[in-house]
Amino acid sequence: MSESGQDAGVVRAEADGLIPPGLFVVERRLPKINDHQLTVLQAALTSAASRFSARGDGVRLVGSIFLARQERLLSLFTAENLEAVRAVNEASLVPFASIEPAVQLPGPDGS
Repeated sequence: MSESGQDAGVVRAEADGLIPPGLFVVERRLPKINDHQLTVLQAALTSAASRFSARGDGVRLVGSIFLARQERLLSLFTAENLEAVRAVNEASLVPFASIEPAVQLPGPDGS
């Protein structure tokens, strides 16, 4: 999990306008996970995000990408702040390695 020093750096970067708030990537290391376990994990994340969103916390799970050779799952969330994303991920009971603010770059068509 991110250390508090990293969180403080993120807050400063957001305040300075260097990182637009709102988009976060959560990384998980998942050695020896199978398709069924990935499905259950994604359902737990979706359920937790839905519960938080329903109560007005403004957290949304956009989706996840599994990198099989690297045994990594990257989940993309939108939220008002990092703490909201952390709370959803802790509530899902799915361990994570890090939560990082992200910047979406446009594709070749500009979108």
